[in-house]
Amino acid sequence: MRFLLTISLVLMFLRAGILLPNNFKSNFTQTITNSKGKVIKYAGDVNFKQERQVFINELNQTEEISSKLFKWSYRTPTKKEVCSDGVQLLVIDHDLEQVSKYLIDDGLDLEEVLKVAQKLTATDYKALYRDVEYLITVDTQNQLKKIFYVDNLDNRVKIVFINMQYNSKSFTNDSLECPINPNYDIIEG
Repeated sequence: MRFLLTISLVLMFLRAGILLPNNFKSNFTQTITNSKGKVIKYAGDVNFKQERQVFINELNQTEEISSKLFKWSYRTPTKKEVCSDGVQLLVIDHDLEQVSKYLIDDGLDLEEVLKVAQKLTATDYKALYRDVEYLITVDTQNQLKKIFYVDNLDNRVKIVFINMQYNSKSFTNDSLECPINPNYDIIEG
């Protein structure tokens, strides 16, 4: 669930006045501190790509379809990949040799969250949505740098993006794939 919220959060910030790239890739650290003070640190890299398609529907009206693809590759302390196409979330845990598939919960209305995001300073934003406060920091080029929030299990979550590269020329769709090992157990969520 933390992975789903993390992915949803990055999607959420892309319309809150923060520069929207067609794609980005970055290294990240994610620190989760529970209510008893226990800290777990994750590190890895993330890839994001947004594609927009415009077409004419059967009523001769112009429609736009946007797809957002994410891949979080966790390297430490465990090897895990989390992929999303905006509809399904796929979590591949290589240490457990397990794949978990989830439909993304439509309970988080990203459009509404974006509407309430407020600029605090030149680099800081805040969004309050369904009693959860999200703090977002961007760098001087208005690129995503840090996200902080308290999840529904009272864990304090901080994600720091390192070496952020917006609109990378070397970006490929292959970097967003999560191939499933056929020997892994599959859990439908």
